[in-house]
Formats: sequence, structure tokens, C-alpha cells
Amino acid sequence: MLHNKDERLLFLGSLLFLYNNLYFCSYLFLIILSLKLEVLNRSKTILFFLILLSTGSLFGQREATLYGNLTDEYNQPLGQVYIQVDSLHLSLISNHAGDFELNLPPNVNVKISFKHLTYIDTFIVVKLSPGEKRKLSFQLFPKGEQLEAFNVRARYDDGFVRIDPQLTFKLPSPTGGAESLIKMLPGVSSTNELTSQYNVRGGNFDENLVYVNNVEIYRPFLVRSGQQEGLSFVNTDLTSNVKFSAGGFEAQYGDKMSSVLDVTYKKPTRYAGSFSVSFLGASAHVEGKVKDLFTFLVGVRYKSNSYLLKSMETKGDYKPRFFDTQMLLSWKLAPKWSMSLLGNFARNQYIFAPSDRETDFGTLTSAQRLTVFFDGQELDSYENYLGALTFDYEVNKKNVLHAILSSYFARETETYDIQSQYWLSDLEADLGSDDDIAQVVSVRGVGTFLEHTRNYLTAIVSSVNLSGEHALYHNSLSWGAKAQNEVINDKIKEWELIDSSGYTLPHLPPSEGGFGLPIDLDDPSRVLDFSSYLYSKNKLNTYRISGFVQDVWHIDGDSATRYLLNAGVRFNYWTYNNELTVSPRISFIFKPRWKKDWEFRLKTGIYYQPPFYREMRREDGSLNENIKSQRSVQVVAAADYNFKIWRRPFKFITEVYYKYMDRLIPYSVDNMKIIYSGENNAHGYATGIDMKLSGEFIEGLESWISLSLMKTAEDIENDFYIDEEGNRVEPGYIPRPTDQRFAVNLFFQDNIPSFPQIRVHLNFVFGSGLPYGAPNTERYLQVLRSTWYRRVDIGFSYMLLDQGRDRMKHKSKFLQSIKNAQIFLEVFNILGTNNVSSYLWVADLNNTLFPVPNYLTPRLVNLKFAIDF
Repeated sequence: MLHNKDERLLFLGSLLFLYNNLYFCSYLFLIILSLKLEVLNRSKTILFFLILLSTGSLFGQREATLYGNLTDEYNQPLGQVYIQVDSLHLSLISNHAGDFELNLPPNVNVKISFKHLTYIDTFIVVKLSPGEKRKLSFQLFPKGEQLEAFNVRARYDDGFVRIDPQLTFKLPSPTGGAESLIKMLPGVSSTNELTSQYNVRGGNFDENLVYVNNVEIYRPFLVRSGQQEGLSFVNTDLTSNVKFSAGGFEAQYGDKMSSVLDVTYKKPTRYAGSFSVSFLGASAHVEGKVKDLFTFLVGVRYKSNSYLLKSMETKGDYKPRFFDTQMLLSWKLAPKWSMSLLGNFARNQYIFAPSDRETDFGTLTSAQRLTVFFDGQELDSYENYLGALTFDYEVNKKNVLHAILSSYFARETETYDIQSQYWLSDLEADLGSDDDIAQVVSVRGVGTFLEHTRNYLTAIVSSVNLSGEHALYHNSLSWGAKAQNEVINDKIKEWELIDSSGYTLPHLPPSEGGFGLPIDLDDPSRVLDFSSYLYSKNKLNTYRISGFVQDVWHIDGDSATRYLLNAGVRFNYWTYNNELTVSPRISFIFKPRWKKDWEFRLKTGIYYQPPFYREMRREDGSLNENIKSQRSVQVVAAADYNFKIWRRPFKFITEVYYKYMDRLIPYSVDNMKIIYSGENNAHGYATGIDMKLSGEFIEGLESWISLSLMKTAEDIENDFYIDEEGNRVEPGYIPRPTDQRFAVNLFFQDNIPSFPQIRVHLNFVFGSGLPYGAPNTERYLQVLRSTWYRRVDIGFSYMLLDQGRDRMKHKSKFLQSIKNAQIFLEVFNILGTNNVSSYLWVADLNNTLFPVPNYLTPRLVNLKFAIDF
């Protein structure tokens, strides 16, 4: 808990001021109760600190510090490790997060032992300089496993944010997965809890790179809403390491302009597994090692959003079924050769037959109600297959070569025929008459929507990737070359008919015979006037060749400085438009040996994003054969400060960035669907500052709060309008669709000191609204702002069984094999806020358009159970 009662009350008072809602009373009561329990132990706490102070005084002013983090074979934090320095009669135990810190005398060889009940004893010898602060992080391995030799070496920060995969299960979120935690980081925004997609520093969903074991992952093509999306690729049950960069990343990563998510799956060292089940689905995985020759890692997931979707304003029969299975098989072919196979099969099916909807919107003085009755259904299917075969050859300890053969196949279908009959009404909003509140007083408009879609897409992406890593004297050189083939077949036929006048007459142009002829179902636009109509067939078969070279220099200066320089260049060639791009990138890290632990980073580079498919497709469905890569010049300056409060580790990160972008392809966003113009006719910028404070506000539990301020805008070339006086007016810079100016994210964990098995996990998101506008209008008119996104999710977890605590209590071999078992109670959107995902535009009798909000999920309760063995 917090260091003393006054500090705890101040912190809790701040939370209460932020939320100001009765739903937190139960949680606050538990915290206040824990205060009283802690007061009883105040005398013991004072004695403990006196002992620490007396111990610390033995070393004097020129003592050195060794600190770090201990993890198990799965790269998970390892607590309760007994750390001992025999020569100094000094010992301590690592905390729940695996962190430790030792104050050691300088210029002396010190032997340190790390011991745990179920892990191999490990011994190291270190010698530190006066005033030096060295970070030491390594793994402990289960007893019976062979330890590879390693050398203690200072670890340099590469600017990536590292995320504990276990936190993804503790974070209360409807989607779960690693992406739910990515959304909580500074510079990352998402205003839809139903999707795993996110925006980073003014970019859209298509500007984010995702890698799993060095294999690039692709997002679905046809998904237009979070309800359809299903499972993301990353399976956290199989994950050992998650890294994320919000910009300024290295040349080894591909050609996107916003971010990179780099995920590494586990390397099993023993037989283990897990199982979890909740109202939203279930997952299971097994892993193991057969001697030193073969390891396997297999995971299965099932998800159904029907529990969430049935609570939304559009009622009907929801049948979403999402399933996937993944495996990672590894073989040791020879002492220097190894091979692994990453496989994935995913099938996401979304069936929906809507029945009715009722939405109230507006203000107290101008309130409206939209009532809709539906007829028809939607059937969407998304199948994905991925296979990646990796060969690793260790030439020697300093030179390693890799080869990856991969193929990705996607088959997506989107079909629906839905008729919507709507009534737009005015509501009585007289606060002086309780009986008349929310009563319909007049009908403003009636009409009918008829939506028809038959979209079919198949995509095959195959690649061969060669890379190498070479450790030199003071630097490490890496390179890579990749050849990729893309085959895409896309058939689009979708139209929307809006009748707000009560009738629609079929017709033909006079040159084709006038009225009275039957409707041509293959091309109904010839006989009916549609609000939108799209019909196209596209086939694409292209090749890309890309590669990179980068070098990392570790430069030690005098006794007070330390430097790291990462410089590289990347190239990409595409046969479709014969375009060659070259992207130099460089980053510089300065870590002074000051009394306070600071680190400074400066990153810059040119980032290209070649069109994949959707970017080159115009709004009429045709492909732009002269399309070019979007380009961004980025500069990022960052500072990290590591410090301690209440003898616990904290870190404050600040990043300031500026991105100039040209050859942009303008787009608009409708829910999750990105509609590109297909033309390189804009330039723009994105600038802002991100800040994050993380640490153990509660001992052994990591929490953080982040603040992001950002502005992004674009100027579409040659766009103009004529004003009322007949003058030509150029709109200039307008906000991009992802222009979220302000965002605050809070992830907070707590427990009860006298009963640590019970923990509380709080997820708080508060962000400004995004620009939007009426469909089929010019981009400079789409500058309205949606409502602010406000959401609080809270979860309570109880540790039913913990191996380290309860293993010796049970005689049953089955119970002894259980690593831990937990039960979670989650409350999503505890404040019941009506957040908006998009807007439905309807017309009244005067043909005036009204934006009707499509609300997201209301307050819901979820229960889940998880077991690891």
C-alpha cells in the first residue's frame, strides 16, 4: 500500500474527484478499511525502515547500486527469490514484480547468489565503479533444466515499451489481448472498445506494423465495425515478450508510418498449460519440451460477442462465432541448426438479423428520437491461414543467420440485405412536467433505407526473408532482404437506397427507353437513384523487394557518460508502379552517469508507406495505377527518469514528436471502415507530447497514468469552394479523421494488505472526440466533433490457488501441478457512459440531415476463471 495514511488518502481523494460516482464506493470502502489494518502495523514498519537505514549507512557516499528484474522461463516476473551477499551479510527477497536492488561497495568483486525453491541456484560475480548504477535482468530456470552460460552486461534501452503479457489478462476489457494494453499507452488512442485496432500519433489502423516471431501480420480487409472483427492474431497465452514503439523505430522494421508491435512467442522448457473461460469465450494452451530436440506450443481460442451485442441499442438475433488455433513447433536439427513452424487457422463468422432500434439524442431543449424497424439479415465470414517456416543457423557465437518462408491466405465475404424503416420524432423536454418527459410530440421525418452488399475478397501473400546478425567489437551489424508476392482478387457490389419521401420510381435514361422497363439486377444503378453505389472487380498480382542494413554502436565515453548510436537504411521496390523508396533512420541514446538515473533519446528518419491494396482503390472501386508511397519525416526527442518513491521503483517518460507528411492519401472513417480517395493529393503534419508515469503505487503491483496532447491536420491540394459572394476559397489545413487532441489513460492495481489474494484492477480512459461529417460530402466539411470518449472498467480478482503459497498444503498431485488459479469479476463501463462509435445520417421531411449517434456498449458484468498448470 502507499507509504502512509495521509499519502493514501490524498491519492484516493484524487481518484474520487476524477470519477465522482457512487459505483466506486464499495471499492473505496475496501481501501479505507485496509488503512486501519495498516496503522496497527505502523510500529513494525518504522522498525523495518530503521534497519534499512542502518544497513545503508555502512556503504557511505560512494556506494554502487545493482538493480534489476528476475523472470522465469516464460519471461514472467519472478518474486520470492532469495538474494544473498555472503561477504556483506546482506540479503533480501525480490518483490512480486521480480524487482530487486542492492547497495554494494565499489571496486570489489562481490559474489551474489539467487535462490528459489523450484528454480536452479544462480551465482554471479560483479565489480562496480564508485557511484555506478548497473541494471541486471536475467532468467531463472526450473530445476532439472540446463543453464546456458551468460555474462553480466549493462542493458541499453532501445526506446521500445515492454509489456508484461500477464497484465493483459488482468486488465478489464471486452476485447482482451495485448492490444487492450497497447491502447492504454501514451500516443495511442481508441474510441471503440469492441475492436483491437488503434490509432498512433495521428495515424490510422493501416499504419501500424505487427510482427509475431519476425513474421508480419495483416489485419482484415472488409471489416467495417468492431462487432465483426473477432479475435486478433496475437494469442497472449503463447506470448513471452511484447514490445511497442509509437514512432521513430529502427530500419529493421517494415514500411509503415506510425508504430510497430513486436511479439515473441514462448520457448517451452517444460510441460505446462492453461485454461480460461468467461461469458465472452474460452481459451486453452499446452506446451512442452521433448528432451533437447523438440518443443511444442499450441493454443486454441473461442470468442462470442453475443453477450455484449445483445445489450446494445440495436436489438436482434446476434450470432457471432470467432475461433482460432495456433501452434509453434521447434526442432533442434543439429548443434548449429534449428527450425520452427508457426501456424495459424482462424475462422470468424458474424450472423446478425436486426429487429428494431430506438435511440434518443440531442439536448434538453432539442431532443429527438429515432425509431427503426428492420427486415433482413447480415452474414459475414473471415477465414485466415498462416504458415511460417523459420531456419536459424548459428555460424558461431557472434554470427547468426535466419531464413523465413511464409504464406498468408485470407478469404473474406460480406453479404447482407437489410431494409430499415425509420421515424424521426421530436420529444417533449419540459422539466416542469414529469409526465411528458421523453414523450413523442411530433414526427419530424419518415423514410426507408435499403442496403445491399455482396463483397468477396481473397488474398495470398507469400514471402522469402533472409537476415543476419553479427556481433563485432563495439557494435552489432544486422541486415535483411525480403521478396514478397501478393495476389488479390476483389469483387465489390454494394449499394444503398434512401427514400425519405415515401416513394421511389424506377427509371431509365431517355436514351435507353425511358420508364417502365424491369430493373437490371446486375446493375441496378441504371434504373434507380442510389445514395451510394459501388460495383467493381479488381485483380492484382505484384511483387515487392525490400531490405535493410543497420548498425548499433555501444560507445563508452569517460566515467560519466554512455552513448548508443543506431543507424540504418531501408529500401523498398514495388513492381506495380516501379517505385523505389529509400528510408534512412537514425537514433541516438545518451545515458549520463549522474546521481539521478536519466536517459535521453533523439530519433529521426524518413518513413515510407507503400500502398497495399485499399489505399490504391478509389471511392468508385477502380485502382490508381500511378499511386505512390505516402511519406513521413519524423523527429522524436525523449527523456526517461528512473527514481524511487517509498523505496519503490518509478519511471517518468516524456516524448515530444513532429511528423511532416506528404503524398498523403486522404480518407474518411465510418466506424471501423476506412474509405480512401486513392489519390496522393494531400500533405500534412502531426505534432504532440506524450507523458507517462509508471511504478509501484502499491508495492509489487505496476500501475501507470499517461497524458497525450496531439494535433494532426492535412491540406488537400486543389480543393476549394465558392462562397456566397462568388469568391474562390481554399480551406487549407483541416483536421485529419484521427485528430484526437487530448487523452488520459490510467491503469491502476491495488490489493488488501492483510488479504493480498484479492486485487483490484482499474482501467480509465478519457479522450477528446474525433472529426466526422456527413457521407458523400467534401473532406473540408467533415470537421464536426464527436462527443468525448469516457470509460471506466473495473475488475476484482481472487487468487484461489498459488503454487508458491499453497503447494505444500496439498497432498493431491493434481493440485500440486496447478501453478495458480484465479477468478475475476469485471464490470465494464461502470459509469454507464453512452460513448459513440459512429453516426447514422437520416433526413427529415425538409430533407435536412440529422446525425444520429451509434452508441457503444453499456454497463455489463463479466465473470471469468483462469488456471495455469
